[in-house]
Amino acid sequence: MTEVSTFDELLNQYIIEKPLSSATIVTYKGVVNRFTKDTGIESIDNIPYVSLLEWRLAVTERSSDITWNNYLRHMRALWKFAIHKKFVPDADHFKELNWGRYKTSKTKTISSAQLDSIMSFLADPECSLEPSWFWRMVVRLLFLTGIRRKQLINLKWGDVDFETRLLYLSAQGEKTRIERHIPLPENLIAALTEYKKLFLLNYPRAYNPEAQLFNITLFNPRYSGKEMTVDQLSRFFRRLSSKLDFKISPHMLRHTMATEIARTGQIKPLQQILGHTDIRTTLDFYVHPDMDQLRGLLNGL
Repeated sequence: MTEVSTFDELLNQYIIEKPLSSATIVTYKGVVNRFTKDTGIESIDNIPYVSLLEWRLAVTERSSDITWNNYLRHMRALWKFAIHKKFVPDADHFKELNWGRYKTSKTKTISSAQLDSIMSFLADPECSLEPSWFWRMVVRLLFLTGIRRKQLINLKWGDVDFETRLLYLSAQGEKTRIERHIPLPENLIAALTEYKKLFLLNYPRAYNPEAQLFNITLFNPRYSGKEMTVDQLSRFFRRLSSKLDFKISPHMLRHTMATEIARTGQIKPLQQILGHTDIRTTLDFYVHPDMDQLRGLLNGL
């Protein structure tokens, strides 16, 4: 049995055994470092519950509840792992700590009218974001699959199975580092088929199963490099937002899709589509009921 007595040792063991991305590892290290610095607690033995309550108060006094929720989510996962590996007793003090109120002024979803405005803008022959047919396909795929920007960047032509109508998501772009498949809706298959025709028409030699599915560097000389990057994708959405009267991002499209599906009550399938290992993540952070939906529930009384 591995000897684990400190939070640093616990985190190192967690990193060894869990399929975490480099960005997630950095986040965990930051959270554990903040916890030990704030509380002075390094050993995983005999942690006073009052010390955790004092830590929560200290964090929420200097930061937002969003920051606290982020800390608590990571510490809960780490402690659950410690209990499972029998490094500590079954007592889970982190689970007894309350979540902070999720207060944010940022809008995470867009309306149907705003989505229509985006697609209409990109369909305009005078659209300055060239080539508009390329970006229209990017927006459509992001919304209809709910994938993240890094997942889109990592997509290859070979990841699209037109016969089985499945999209393969490699572990490289997944936060959980677990590869998986998601279904492609009929209208997206039709759009991808048309996109493939345009791709072959413009750059037939660039097409192969290992080639990047969305590579703006082939179609617009303003974008440098051999493959499209996450930063280039983000820059497009910043430019798109400046052309419209509202903000739009890949993550907002993901949240919007999730909210629309959540209204059907199909939360478990939604969890699978989003790739969450814990359904609480789906419920707590991706389900955004609007006023009309809440009013409808009250009208039902």
